[in-house]
Order: sequence, then structure tokens, then C-alpha cells
Amino acid sequence: MRYLRVNLMNRHPFIEESVRRHINEIRSVVGVTACALVSSEGKILGKHFPEGDLTSSLFAAMCATVLASAEAACGSVNMERPLLVTVASSDARILIVSVGESALITAVIDMSADLPKVQGQLLNVAVRIREEEA
Repeated sequence: MRYLRVNLMNRHPFIEESVRRHINEIRSVVGVTACALVSSEGKILGKHFPEGDLTSSLFAAMCATVLASAEAACGSVNMERPLLVTVASSDARILIVSVGESALITAVIDMSADLPKVQGQLLNVAVRIREEEA
């Protein structure tokens, strides 16, 4: 298991201990095979990815971009900002959950997982993170 240290110079509201706790909570959701807590700018605050995965930084940045694009699309049709974006392929799903203005949860979900249940659990985690970090 690898965690990235939180760069406190960026004055991000998350501290390393809380990031570790949040990552463990996200990982505990049945069906999550990899995950990261990401700043809205796309920087990894904490992660759990299989060892040797060199693309987690790119994954985080792209997920932040997907969420930002979804927010722009929602704004263009006068919708509130999205709480969750799902990307589906034939072998897995990616869930991107807004934690608020400053962060997002990214998770790779196994196809065998109960998607509505996983979505609900990750939305609940996002609410807890938002409340704790406020």
C-alpha cells in the first residue's frame, strides 16, 4: 500500500492522517479495486493503487478533468454541479465523486460489484469527508 504525503505548502485542507483514514474508508467499499483522493486541480492527496502502477498521477488528473467537464456541461443546461460521474467500459467502471470545491474521490470498481450500492456508499463517504474537512 502506498500513500503520497500531503504537501501542506499548498494549504490544502486535508492532513496526512485524515487522508489515510479517508483512503481506508474508500478501500473498504466492496468492489473498489483502486482509489485516490484527488484535489480539484488533479493532484493526488492519497491513493491506493496496485503496486507498480505508474499511471496513477495521470489517472487522477484525467478524473479531475472529467469532473470539471461534467460540471461545465451541467452549467450549460442550468443544472447544479454533478455529485458523481460514472465511466463504464466492458471490464470495469470508474466513479468520480465530488467532495466539494476542493477535492474528489476517484475509484476503479470491479464489474461484479453492485454499482448503485457502491455509488451510495461513496457518496456517503464524500459527505463525511466534506463535513470533517469543513
